[in-house]
Amino acid sequence: MSRLILLLLCGMLLIPGGCSVGEKRVQSSPERLVERYLAAFQENDLQTMFELSDECVSDEEELAFLRNFVEMIELKSYRIEGVEFISGDEALVTITLQLSLMEQEKSHREQIRVVRREGRWYLQGGVLSERS
Repeated sequence: MSRLILLLLCGMLLIPGGCSVGEKRVQSSPERLVERYLAAFQENDLQTMFELSDECVSDEEELAFLRNFVEMIELKSYRIEGVEFISGDEALVTITLQLSLMEQEKSHREQIRVVRREGRWYLQGGVLSERS
């Protein structure tokens, strides 16, 4: 069952996309970007999650499904472990998440790819994506 839950999380949670329009200071570094994204995740703020991602989701049915799915998952805590710069405009941010879904808790560690465009950092894909 936990494998099924993780697959659902991978497939749904971090496709968030939404044609990025976040605040510049929030997107001034990979750490600040990921910190704000995870805080939005904890607050069930799908709009902010979309704004900080480099992908767009425009289908209303998919948006409604993602919103319901994000509301089901509780991000109890997170920790940013470090940043590895691949280039000046691309980095991997290592995070550890403590998740709760249907009264089951799971710790999850992964690397999130972030990219910089026009001076702002964006998540490429998102947390719990299959590409991570």
